[in-house]
Amino acid sequence: MSLRALVAAVIYSASFLVAYRYYVHPTFDYTHYEFRGDRPLANLTGFLLAVAPVFAARWREVGKAPAMVGAALIYAVCYVPIELMLAHMIERGDADVFALQLVLAMCMGALFLAARRGYRGEGSSDGGRIATLVTAVTVAGTATLFITFRDHLRIVSFADVYDLRGETADVGGGPAIAYLSMWLPYAFVPYLMARWLLDRTRTTSLVVALAGCLLMYASTGSKAALLLPVILIGLNRVLVSRWDPLSAMLGSLTVVVVLIVALFPDEGILMWVKSILLMRIFATAGWTFATYYDYFSSNGHTYYTHIGPVNALTDAYPYGEHSMGQLIGLEYNGTDEVNYNAGFWASDGVGALGIAGLPLVTLALCLVLYAVNRLASGYSSRFVTLWLCGFWLALLNVPLTTALLSGGGILVLLGLWAARAPAAGPQEALEMRRTDG
Repeated sequence: MSLRALVAAVIYSASFLVAYRYYVHPTFDYTHYEFRGDRPLANLTGFLLAVAPVFAARWREVGKAPAMVGAALIYAVCYVPIELMLAHMIERGDADVFALQLVLAMCMGALFLAARRGYRGEGSSDGGRIATLVTAVTVAGTATLFITFRDHLRIVSFADVYDLRGETADVGGGPAIAYLSMWLPYAFVPYLMARWLLDRTRTTSLVVALAGCLLMYASTGSKAALLLPVILIGLNRVLVSRWDPLSAMLGSLTVVVVLIVALFPDEGILMWVKSILLMRIFATAGWTFATYYDYFSSNGHTYYTHIGPVNALTDAYPYGEHSMGQLIGLEYNGTDEVNYNAGFWASDGVGALGIAGLPLVTLALCLVLYAVNRLASGYSSRFVTLWLCGFWLALLNVPLTTALLSGGGILVLLGLWAARAPAAGPQEALEMRRTDG
């Protein structure tokens, strides 16, 4: 942990609180983004514990371990908003709120500690052994989406994106199209963008990636697909910064939050940018965590039967045809057409087993982080980190198993294994150990 990272965490947490208090709460209060100023103790413990896990993030010890950047993204976009919003969103006593805050802080610290393990050092490989295959699959997948949704393709404003989703949902296409729509933005496009960001002469990778993103937005209304190139370029700037990735990320996000709150108007196209960044990207994690905790604590946990294979074996999911996100939509919007998907701590944690579910899903994710570092050894760290960006984004919005399967996490890990350079001989291995040491 560096002093710079600690200061960046304090300032970032404070800037998020200001944005939540003066923009997110008054603008979206009708959707239950609540602010309670009568809980000074819970607010104080939330702020202190929002910063505390940074002490477990020791970047000098691990160099450029890709899993550390994933943990940093979870910290910035998921953990900090949850910690700071719990005091305002949970309608329970301070003792219950503090218990959640403390367990979450321990879980985030565990993720930072796990993300430091398993990395054997950086190499020069950028996954070129599978470049032709990934490019061909991306082109074929893009063409398949074009043929499937050709009668509904159009570029719409963010205000009309849900109408487009409704139209294309009626088209269907089956599980294959559903998986393809997820794998393209979360696994294949990030691979192509990562290779282009490492070598700007690879224009084919850029063109195929951008075409795929544009078509996915025009066919499925995926805002994530449209914003993905911007997110990857921003993450790349963080990775090439002279600062450690956590400090650079928190510093950049602080500047973004402050500028948006101060300068962006509450009308026009910039209003949509403001709401997407401050509410959809930053504050949603805190909202879904609190609503999942309240709802499933009152109505009954899923005990992991929300996971498809588990329910296939047990047939014990207690809520019929409604997903967890649809149940929240019914509770807070009165309709199951609104599906509030949630990240791993909300769905696989408090939704599945209450507060006891938090360390369980954290342990599972720790194993994933370790696997990422082991498979990333020998690659360009920047390439692997950029390629995994789609998986990290999926993980912030869906359960861990969904992020691994539908979100392309397993595909990326398999791709890293398949694209590994041939094993080094004894002399080359000895030289690598000397260099790493």
